Amino acid sequence: MFQADLTITDGTVVIQMSGDLDASSAPSFHEILQQAAAHAPKQLCLAMHNLSYISSAGVRGLVFARQKMGDDVEVIVEGANDNVAETIRMTGMEHAITIRASFSN
Repeated sequence: MFQADLTITDGTVVIQMSGDLDASSAPSFHEILQQAAAHAPKQLCLAMHNLSYISSAGVRGLVFARQKMGDDVEVIVEGANDNVAETIRMTGMEHAITIRASFSN
């Protein structure tokens, strides 16, 4: 079961994600991304420490996040497991977002 929680601190929006991000959970991911964009953040951190799986629908959500936030917002994927990070890299998204083990402002 996918879950995402949004917190805002000093211009940074953090979305803590857990479970599986797939076709059935992608709409809720899009919804929380809309909420994040409404706060006009300087950074968007997608904390994936507890995300166990991402499908192509989930990666499309990352594309949506990149487009929705605009070019001046840094989109960071933090703490993705090897399988999730590899799925993201296979799509070429690592050129549009930052992937790292841990987050720092």
